[in-house]
Amino acid sequence: MVSVGIDAGTGSYGVYLLETEEHFEFQSEWVRENPERFVEFLNELDMDAGAGLSGYGLPVKRFSEISNRDFFEMTLNFEKERAMGMRAVIEAVKQYNIPLFTIPAVIHLPTVPEHRKINRIDMGTYDKVCSVAHVLYEYGIDQTFVLAELGYGFNGFIAVREGKVVDGIGGTSGFPAYRSISAIDGELAYLLKSIEKKILFMGGLKSYFEDAGIDFDAEIFSEWVLKGINAVNTSVKADRVYISGRFAPAVSEIVGREYDVVNLSREDAKISACGAAVIASGYAGGDGKEVTERLELLKARGSVFDHITSDIKTHLRVDNYF
Repeated sequence: MVSVGIDAGTGSYGVYLLETEEHFEFQSEWVRENPERFVEFLNELDMDAGAGLSGYGLPVKRFSEISNRDFFEMTLNFEKERAMGMRAVIEAVKQYNIPLFTIPAVIHLPTVPEHRKINRIDMGTYDKVCSVAHVLYEYGIDQTFVLAELGYGFNGFIAVREGKVVDGIGGTSGFPAYRSISAIDGELAYLLKSIEKKILFMGGLKSYFEDAGIDFDAEIFSEWVLKGINAVNTSVKADRVYISGRFAPAVSEIVGREYDVVNLSREDAKISACGAAVIASGYAGGDGKEVTERLELLKARGSVFDHITSDIKTHLRVDNYF
């Protein structure tokens, strides 16, 4: 069996083959400019099942079944031209009939209580679920822990009890990350001229360090990471924290003063791509099946808009988009 996982990161795309442990990496900008060539590469892998490329997540479906509405929910981007690269990738996947499947995000999972989803959209994108799958596959399926994924753009924090995801704080709904402002102060949001998608990629600690004229400060970065861990840990009271992503090495020792830390970072592969390959294997009934079943991925349902309260929902501009 050939099981392939794909992580579409802010800076790079990772592709991982579970059975052979091969890893490939492409700069995100190159993929946006060369979607056909990227999909040609995927086609040459002759995969039995693949998973990933799901953005804000969808209940499990084959890419050939993705509708325009699905695509919008995966990207949440009104700027159609900026989303053209991903759309071109999806259309090419359909053309080649590659057996690639979507992966749910945290908000789609039935293991997360409904009350924790109130007015949430980003509780952790699909790649955060993939990283949890990697931990369960490699370190044991019955664990209770917090996952902190610290990427170039965003930080995500996922609470897992006995192998099931029960809570999450996504990259755009938590605390400042390296590039991202993350959750925006309501009064600041009111004062902004407009909130465009690009705002979500601004105002992070990188901007603060540059404005202050200082180099990267691991203590400052770690303080915000600990706030994210502590906040989501109210749901599980875990002692162990798994840290993945670009900044894992920079903060692991500091976070380790308060928690039992496992640094997942590895030079040869992106952890979320590894987890996506585990999920692909599970979809196909392979070695990842136990993990996929424990996470209840095939029971994922609904839309990222299902948990918006009625008073807030009247102010959304989503329906006018279609």
